[in-house]
Amino acid sequence: MTLGLALYFSKPVIKHLVYLVDALTTKGCSGTLTDVRYWSFHPNHRTTLSHFFTKSPWNEEKLLEKL
Repeated sequence: MTLGLALYFSKPVIKHLVYLVDALTTKGCSGTLTDVRYWSFHPNHRTTLSHFFTKSPWNEEKLLEKL
């Protein structure tokens, strides 16, 4: 994985990020979690994405460093 993110994020987190990027780059996606789930064909329920963003431990400094 580029930017060394594979070493920082777990496989489930990377899976969510791939679905997210896929949906956000799809024409017609407005950026809502409902649209992200719809346009990415994410197999899990919309609330799974919500929990991913609100309850996952994010080290913002480390992520910004990688970016």
